[in-house]
Amino acid sequence: HHHLHLSSCHECLQLENSTIESVRFASAENIPELSDDVNSRLEEKDDDCLARGIKRVNLAGKPPNILIYLGSETAKVEFEQVKSILQECIGADSYTVYQLHEEQVLKAPWIDNSLLLVIATEEPISEENHKQFMKFLSKGGKILGFSSHFTFGGIQIKRKSKLKKAVHELVVSKMDSTEIKLNLLVSGCIFEEVMKEDTSKVKTLSWLNNADKDTVIVHLTYGDSGGEAILSQAHLELDINSMDVQTEEDFNLLKISNTKRYEVLKEILISLGLSCELSEIPMLTPIYLLSSDEEIHLAFLKWLEGNVDAEGLRTSSKVSLKFVSSCESKMEITPSLMQVITEMGSFSSEHFSLKTYQQNLQTKKLGKILLFTEVTTTTMNLLDG
Repeated sequence: HHHLHLSSCHECLQLENSTIESVRFASAENIPELSDDVNSRLEEKDDDCLARGIKRVNLAGKPPNILIYLGSETAKVEFEQVKSILQECIGADSYTVYQLHEEQVLKAPWIDNSLLLVIATEEPISEENHKQFMKFLSKGGKILGFSSHFTFGGIQIKRKSKLKKAVHELVVSKMDSTEIKLNLLVSGCIFEEVMKEDTSKVKTLSWLNNADKDTVIVHLTYGDSGGEAILSQAHLELDINSMDVQTEEDFNLLKISNTKRYEVLKEILISLGLSCELSEIPMLTPIYLLSSDEEIHLAFLKWLEGNVDAEGLRTSSKVSLKFVSSCESKMEITPSLMQVITEMGSFSSEHFSLKTYQQNLQTKKLGKILLFTEVTTTTMNLLDG
């Protein structure tokens, strides 16, 4: 029944900062201090920290979020398709992929919170949305367009209906100036340059191997904060099985080109500043319930008794927590079922010292109870409910 404080309340901020400080002291690796200003550059002294694997924030200070915009439809199936293709190219533990829903484009604070926006809809882009997307670019954002009507600068889209739903040979110019050829399904649209004097900002990355050498993938830069877009009218994002191909011959051409398709997609993502080094996903580990105060620890366990079932299970919509006194080696830890060990005696970690944490914690109640795990999927699901 206490009144809720606003996040700007001085007392709350002090409590929060002291808890963050104590976690920092108790963690083996120094976390680089990030400035509150989203556009601030990381200082050079933090570069070695970044090189040691803290790739989670790019130089513009944006969190490692990738958003997929699929127009006004909820498009759950399409979202999963595009997401899975992207996750096969980028480091799964380095980026988080979300869907950007129509109602969020103008309201949600995604512009400062995302590295990359993927536009994967063939429906027209409204003027308001176009303005938001341009604002994102002006703040150093990156855009990847898949068969979308989104364009800007010196290019426009021209319809060529004879190309639609047909497989064509593409020539792709790679970063090392070599060219590769592959077969892909194209949208039925091509790119045309409209302002010849603005060509410095438009670079053709791929064209059809036909008489007109129709441009199908372009690279555009925007503003002076590093904003750039790669727009494609070839279906790089579609898996062979989800493509609507007309003949068996087309299917076979796509199948042969599948490896090259991933190669081109990875090259595009790398040129937009993403990491495509695939690291092995570590095994999930149990969670430890830790406390720096015995009295609070016992009170919490007493509360827990009335809030778990007979099996020690607390279920929520996304993750169920099974509370056990000591580690049950037989139990498999999955993203939807996590083991929480309540006995602190068996806890040890090379990444976190509870003793150092206790010595540096200066609060009365905040931060006295901790859930600690080496490897988990997402803490958001963990704490939901």
